[in-house]
Amino acid sequence: MGLLDNVKKTLGIGDKDHGEKDHSASATPVAAPDPVQVDQTAVRQAAEDAAAVEAASSTRNAAEAAAAQATHNQEAADVAGAQAARQVEADIDGAQQAQEAQEGAPEGSAGRSSGARRVTEVVVEPGDTMSGIAAQFGVDLGVLIASNSDTVPNPDHLYPGQVLRLP
Repeated sequence: MGLLDNVKKTLGIGDKDHGEKDHSASATPVAAPDPVQVDQTAVRQAAEDAAAVEAASSTRNAAEAAAAQATHNQEAADVAGAQAARQVEADIDGAQQAQEAQEGAPEGSAGRSSGARRVTEVVVEPGDTMSGIAAQFGVDLGVLIASNSDTVPNPDHLYPGQVLRLP
């Protein structure tokens, strides 16, 4: 019930009969309401109404603040996600470039520093031959055989895992 409804009820006006009087045989005199009591009731109801409005306003403000915080958190998460995605892409690109560089490097040079340094050793892979290794690294076959004569007694028999020195 609102403030005006309470005042009307207390004053006895605005009944549902819309001003129609009860014409029954027993008419009981109605005492006039005490103005002091009406004022106290109205003040109490007004205070209750004001407290309810204050509580609703406080709840609404809290909900708006929570929504703003959630929006801020979502934006921060979106930015962090985009940064993480860019980092993953950069990592993938770097790995692909490293793999391409490794694939373009001569066989057996894995683990060696690429750059200005020259490959000085080669690890024999399955199917490698002395002539193939000499051609791959641009060295003379005879010099390659001579450089490895102490560790490779028969140049026609290489074994995977053997290490050959390049001249």
